[in-house]
Amino acid sequence: MSAATAPRDVVSVPRGRWLLQTLRSWGTIAFLGLLPVVMTIVLIGTVLHNGRRSDFATFWESGRAVLHGVSPYPDVASLPRAADRDSFSPFVYPPPTAFLMVPFSLLPFPVANVFFLLLNLGCVALSLRLLGVRDWRCYGAAFLSAPVFAAASIGTISPLLLLGVAAAWRYRERAVVLGMVIAGVVAMKLFLWPLWFWLIRARQRAAAVLAAASIVATTLLAWWAIGFAGLHDYPRLLGRLTELVGVNSYSLYALQRTAGVSSHAAEAGLIILGTLLVLAAAIAFGRPRDETRLFVALLGIALVATPILWPHYLILLFIPVALSSRTFSVLWLLPVLFRLDSAPWSYGSATRIVPVLVGTVGIVAMALRGRTLTRQSSSSELSGLVESVSRA
Repeated sequence: MSAATAPRDVVSVPRGRWLLQTLRSWGTIAFLGLLPVVMTIVLIGTVLHNGRRSDFATFWESGRAVLHGVSPYPDVASLPRAADRDSFSPFVYPPPTAFLMVPFSLLPFPVANVFFLLLNLGCVALSLRLLGVRDWRCYGAAFLSAPVFAAASIGTISPLLLLGVAAAWRYRERAVVLGMVIAGVVAMKLFLWPLWFWLIRARQRAAAVLAAASIVATTLLAWWAIGFAGLHDYPRLLGRLTELVGVNSYSLYALQRTAGVSSHAAEAGLIILGTLLVLAAAIAFGRPRDETRLFVALLGIALVATPILWPHYLILLFIPVALSSRTFSVLWLLPVLFRLDSAPWSYGSATRIVPVLVGTVGIVAMALRGRTLTRQSSSSELSGLVESVSRA
């Protein structure tokens, strides 16, 4: 047999390396495939066990209140001197959130509770899909993380906010959709106000005007529907809520209160800090090619500058993670580390607050340096150039 017709030598993989690769593959499947399924089953059991001892019970009651044309807000004078985690859960969200809950309030609570859980889980998956994530390992890491478990187990609207922010990024070229989506997330949760400045800096001024007008219109319309009940005392209600539970959260406000700073000084400091950080981000990432970085930075500022930061708020960190890495990387595992201390309340403990704040800032900082973010920024700049040329 000639050399030309001789069979090629078969390249064999060393047995030890093959065994290591097999174990690594099965380990990945077990950790990011099977374990999230187990955690989801535990989550469903937790929701069923909690029953009305959840945030969703408060949302459900608020929907019933506005359905009957009455105020969903408690009397400020009726609030206790100290908050108890198991019993203190007054409705303090802007009124559009209460009207959003009306469809659920038409259902019996057990049915609405399960339906809302499924909706929350679906929002997480759909959000990653809108951000262009296709790698199944990323979904496994998300459903394994403490923020997702915390948000879904107590029935919060954080997964809805995640979906709204993801949709804002996905449809950022459509001014009407973008403006309405930003208006929706800010109207539901005021701490996301920095995202409005992204519209201004990203030259989406039509969307910014629409968002501002929609926020004012929907809020006033919702309050009008309940006879403006609670409007006069709403700022006092928010201030009192911050005093009661802000110190038990994981925010900079809580850290300041732990250090002995007064409530008013701590709130004023956060307002100043948030404003300065927004201005700094607008200056640092003001070029068209930095649109993605500005979006990520402002979302991080919203989390850092809010006076009340609960673990389920951190579900929004999957926005910068997904924009930075659409395939599985170590960045996807960082939110899982919040499970090292997944207590719902910090109880003013600096040893609990500091790691959460450092982890939040660290994830946003790592995302800002991501290669995918750089490529997206360059692509955005090129698209803008092509659009300018076509218009000319």
